[in-house]
Formats: sequence, structure tokens, C-alpha cells
Amino acid sequence: MFSEFPVDFWLALMLAVAAGWFARQIWNNSAKASVKSRTEPFNIQYFAGLNHLLNEQQDKALEVLRGLAEADADTVETQLALGHLYRRRGEVDRAIHIHESIMQRNGLPAFLREQARFALGEDYLKAGLLDRAETCFQQLIDQLGHRSVALRNLLSIYEQQGDWQQAISTYQQLSGFTSPEHPTALAHYYCELAEHAQQEGLMQQARDNLDKAFMAQRNFPRGNLINADFFLAAGDARNAAALCKRVMELHPHLLPIALPRFIKALRSLGLSMDNTDGELSLSSADTSQRAALAYAAIVANVLDEPYLLQCLPDFLRQDATLGEMVQALVGEPATLNASQLQSVAAALAKIFRRTQRYRCVSCGVNTGSHFWQCPGCHSWDTLAPVSRLELSPVSRRG
Repeated sequence: MFSEFPVDFWLALMLAVAAGWFARQIWNNSAKASVKSRTEPFNIQYFAGLNHLLNEQQDKALEVLRGLAEADADTVETQLALGHLYRRRGEVDRAIHIHESIMQRNGLPAFLREQARFALGEDYLKAGLLDRAETCFQQLIDQLGHRSVALRNLLSIYEQQGDWQQAISTYQQLSGFTSPEHPTALAHYYCELAEHAQQEGLMQQARDNLDKAFMAQRNFPRGNLINADFFLAAGDARNAAALCKRVMELHPHLLPIALPRFIKALRSLGLSMDNTDGELSLSSADTSQRAALAYAAIVANVLDEPYLLQCLPDFLRQDATLGEMVQALVGEPATLNASQLQSVAAALAKIFRRTQRYRCVSCGVNTGSHFWQCPGCHSWDTLAPVSRLELSPVSRRG
């Protein structure tokens, strides 16, 4: 358990405890003799703890930290450090108990009360007690030392709750004095509101929120796809197809999301991908682009479009393993007829539905579906389709 924390983390923790303890002695204005009597045993334990850390004996170091807290229950910094350690270890209930006890103390200096409130907010957040965490962080946004992190934590809470109006307000507060972590988040918030309004049949409200999304982020791909849905619902298939075409050309990683909309718009116009006018035809579809289109068609389960089936051999040539499998079972991909290609595509679609089709480029988490926000690291716009089929290795038994 303790080996997951690097030695420098533990050293920093012990140094923080030591510094806080000595600061406490000055703040306490106790008699010199009392300070001396308490400092000497602290020094002995403190250096013993450092020795344990240098020898990578984290269990013994933790015992020292607990001993320091028990020997001097009035030392708030030691209690804060111990609570932080409990939270890092996943013992959130213990961390909450320590930090709530600190908050109940009378005569606690303001800066220590702020530290305890912030620590308690992080405890609640990790425990999933979002309402309590929100209260703690709301009380800290006017404190310069904690304002930025408190607002970021509030953003995380409102995103988890789906409270997009609060998220917008908090994002704007945060951007007033620092750069938010995710520049496209504000546009996504407005898109969430636009989609919700559309589902409720409030189309004017939906369009107003979509306009705000474009004000926050020009040429926003998610906004263009929502706008394409609006055009389709209004019977304007040509503008819908044009928007989807732009998204596919400028943001290839969104092909599985945009392609079904594009095909739907073309069919509303009585067209297909191999029978379009110049404005709607995909520009210079080379081998790589054709392979990407075929993969997107399989992932999106759009298998009845003749042009996409014609692109399938390019995808099979790009993935040597799949190409060899198809050749062994059916024949050379380039020689297969439309019916055979349809069967291969359908079989691949079944396989792909059982695999992880998207991966976050930030944290590496794999998912079977597309999300605008990564379910792992909560970053926006970081999920991209896995470029080829990845089968989990079979474990070998000796």
C-alpha cells in the first residue's frame, strides 16, 4: 500500500509537519521551558521518521506521524498531515473525522481553519458527498490562497451533477483571474444545455445556447453536429450534410460520430456517398482516408452504404492481422464481391462491439462508446477511436 507513494512525497510530508509544529510553538506563545521540553522529543521522533523514510520503511514512518499527532493533539498541522495521508490511502472516513474535529476547535486561527475546511472539502469530494463538498468550496472562493483550486473543484462537482448553469457561472469566475484547465469546457456546457432544450422541444432556447457555444469556441465540432441535427429536424438536409462533411474533414477522429448523420442527410436528398455533387463529396479520399471511413462505418454500424463497403479492403490492408484472417477465411479482400464484403463487415461489427473502441489520449482509459468528456480523467475532447482492432492477449498457464 505505502510503496505507491514516492519517498520524496513522504519527505515533503514530514518536513511540512516539522515546519508546522515549530510554527505552532511560536503561535502558542508558551513558556520557553515548555517549548524546550516539547521540542526535544519532537526532534528525536522527527529525525527517526526521516530515517525510516530514507530506508523506505513507510510503515514505520507512518507510525511516527501517528505518534506525533497523539502526543500533541493541539498541533493542527500534524493532524492535517495525518488526515491528508488517510485520504490518500483511501481511508476517507478517518480523514473526515480528523478534519471535522479540527473545524470544531475554538480559537483556531483563520489560516488554519481555511486549510481544514479545504481538506474537509476534498474528503467529501472523494467520498462522493458532493453537497457537503460544494458547501466547503463555496466558503473558500473568496480566500485568495484557495480560490483557484476551490473553483476547479466546484467545476468538477457541477459537471458530475449535470448542473451546467452553475458550471458556466463557475467557469466564468475562474477565467476572470486564471486560465481554466479545459479551454473547450464552456462550449460543451452550452452544448449540453442546447441538447437538453432540444429534447424538451424548446428550439429557440436550444439555438440560443448553441450560439453561445460558438461564441465560446468558434467552429466547434460538437456544436456543428448539433446544428446539423437542427437542420435535419427542420428539413434542411443540404446544410446538415455540409456541416457533417466539414466535421469529418477537419476532425477525422469524430468520423464515427459524424458519418451516420452525413449519410442520413444525403439520403434525405436522394443521394449516396458515391453519387453526390461536388459540394458534398469528400475531397481526395486517399487510401488512408478510405480505411478510416471503413473503420468508422463498422464502429457506427453503417454497413448498408455501397461506397463504404468498397473502402473495406483498404482498411483490411492497413490492419495486417485482420487482412490475413479474412484472406484465410474468405479470400483476398480486393477480390471480394459486395455480398462477401457485407458479410465481412457485419462479422467485424459484432467483434468490434465486444472490444474497447475509444481511448483517451490523455489518461489512456478505454471505453466502448464515445463521450465528449473522458469518464476517467474528466478531460474534454480527448477520446479518439482506436485505429484498429485490439484483441486482449490470452493468459498462459504453466
